[in-house]
This record gives sequence, structure tokens and C-alpha cells, in this order.
Amino acid sequence: MAVRVRHLVNRSGRYHTRVVGPKDLRGIIGKTELRIPLGGDRREALKLLPDAVTQIQHQIAIAEQKANPNQQPNSPTRFPLALGQIAHSHYHQRMAFDDQLRNGPRYSAVGIDVLLVDRLRAAIAGNASDAELRGLVGTQIERFRAAGNLDAAPNGERQPVPCAKQSLKPVRASLSAT
Repeated sequence: MAVRVRHLVNRSGRYHTRVVGPKDLRGIIGKTELRIPLGGDRREALKLLPDAVTQIQHQIAIAEQKANPNQQPNSPTRFPLALGQIAHSHYHQRMAFDDQLRNGPRYSAVGIDVLLVDRLRAAIAGNASDAELRGLVGTQIERFRAAGNLDAAPNGERQPVPCAKQSLKPVRASLSAT
């Protein structure tokens, strides 16, 4: 017997991500529940589920900002993620982008940015300054902060870019394989 997985529903042999919208935001969202189709294969659906839930939570966060335009963004963090979860989500988003490039007509024109690879290796080794880390992963961290997944201060005393090394962890495995 299959274990029941939160936010995963099977309707007529097709899997969907299902998240019920907050009652106070249903007027803005326009629905009582949000769904994203995941396909007919359970394994593939389980693989796609975390990113789909994140997309729905982002839609809810945007609706929340529309409902309360005067409220400070990200206070409190609505959908906090651990550093490992942020790194995992970022890695899967990069892999999806890579798949888009590989399946497009421009793939043969895409080269390897050797300078970026060197900068990432230096950051993973701990040899990058705070400014360099901010340049490498600051935009991605701000995206997670804007989505309400991170509430760490951007200019902490010891680590100005929280989770910078953590978000590069999946990259470390792929770089060491080359």
C-alpha cells in the first residue's frame, strides 16, 4: 500500500499537487485550492512535487502581498525553508533551466563559462570574499527571501550572504565529477 503524501492527489490516474488556499486570500487567488498537474507516473510526480508546492506557495505569498500592500515584505516568513531545502530547490531550478537549454535549438551555441566555474570553485573552497559570494549567489538568495523562504538578515556580522556555501553544495558534486 502506498503511503499518503501531503499535497499529492491522484485523480483518474493522473497526479496533481494540491494546496488549499487561505480563506482570507481566496478572493484574490480566485480559487479555494491551487493545483499543478504532475503527470501519470507516481515516481515522476514525487520527484516534481517539492518544486510544484514551492510554486503554489509563491503564488499564495504574492496574493498575500496584494492583500496587504502596506505590510513589510517577509515579516514574518510565511514559508521558511532550511538551508538544505533552499540549496535543493535552487539546484532543481538550475537543472530545469539546463534541460530547457539542452532541448532548445540554441544548445550548440551554449559554452562553458570557465571563469564562472573558477569563481564557484574558489567559493566552495572558502577562498571567496563576501562581495564575491554576493555576486555569485546573492541574487538567488534574494529571490528566496522575496518568496518568504528566508528571513536571515542580508548583512550579518560574520556571514553577510547566509547559506552561500550551502547553495553551492550541489554544484560542488557536479564540479568534482568533471
